Amino acid sequence: MPDDAPGHTEPVLLYDEADRVATITMNRPERRNALNGELIAALDAAVKRAAADPAVKVVVLTGAAAPGQHGGFCSGGDVKGSRGPGMELGVPPDALEGDPSRHDKHAAMSLHLMPKPTIAMIGGPAVGAGFSLAGACDFRYASDDAVFAANFTSNGLSGDYGGSIFWTHIVGSANVRRLYLLNEKLTAQQAAALGMVHEVVAPVALRQHVAEIAARLAKIPSHLLALVKENLNSAELELDRRRWLFANEANNQQLAAKAMASRMQQKAAATER
Repeated sequence: MPDDAPGHTEPVLLYDEADRVATITMNRPERRNALNGELIAALDAAVKRAAADPAVKVVVLTGAAAPGQHGGFCSGGDVKGSRGPGMELGVPPDALEGDPSRHDKHAAMSLHLMPKPTIAMIGGPAVGAGFSLAGACDFRYASDDAVFAANFTSNGLSGDYGGSIFWTHIVGSANVRRLYLLNEKLTAQQAAALGMVHEVVAPVALRQHVAEIAARLAKIPSHLLALVKENLNSAELELDRRRWLFANEANNQQLAAKAMASRMQQKAAATER
C-alpha cells in the first residue's frame, strides 16, 4: 500500500535479514520517518516477526535517511496522519482495561523484552515516539548529527511508547523530568554525556559500526542471550508493575490527546464567532 505522502511509492518499512541480524528500517524519509497508522502497523508486524524468527539473533532498528543525509531514525508521531487503522497499535485505547499482559506485545515493549539484543541505529532525529523507541532498545549508537528530544508537552501530549519507563531506568528520574518537562533538545554528544547512547560516531561510519556490534552479539549462543536478557529485564521492574506503568502512560496519552482536541475545537468555534 503506498504511503500518503506525495511521490512516495516505496513500502513504509523495510525488513532485511542477513547473518542472523534483522534490520528494521522505518521508511518515510520525506517525513523523517514520522509514525502514521500504516507505519505503526508495519513496525508492529516487523518486530513480532523478528522476535519469533529463530534464525534471527540480533535486531537493529533504524530509519531511512532524509534527502541529503546519511542516516535517520524517527521524528515521532505524524501530526498529518494521526488517524486511521494502525494508530490503535501505537497508543492502545482503554489501556488500563483487560489483560495487562497484552502490552508486552507492543512494538516498543517487545523490543525491550524480546530474548534477543536490540540495537537502535540513530542517524537522525529521535523525537517523541522515536525517542521512546530508542530507549526501548538494549543498545543505542548515534551519528554525531543525531538529535534527541521527548517533545511531548509542546504538542499537548504526555508521552507514549514506554519512554517514561525506559528512560527513567537509563538515565534516572532527575534527567527524565528535565527532558520531558522542559522539552530540551539534545545533540548526540549531550545525549552521550548523560549516558543515553553508548557511542557517537561519524555519520558515514554509523552503519558499519553497528554492523560490527551486531556481528559480535550474533556469535553468542541464542539461549545464553535469552538468559542474560531475562536477568536484565527482571532486575528493572516487577512484572505487574511494569505492565501497569505502560498501561497508565498510554491512558494518560489518550487523555492528553482528547484534551488537546477539545481545546482546538473550542478555539475553532471562537474564531468562527
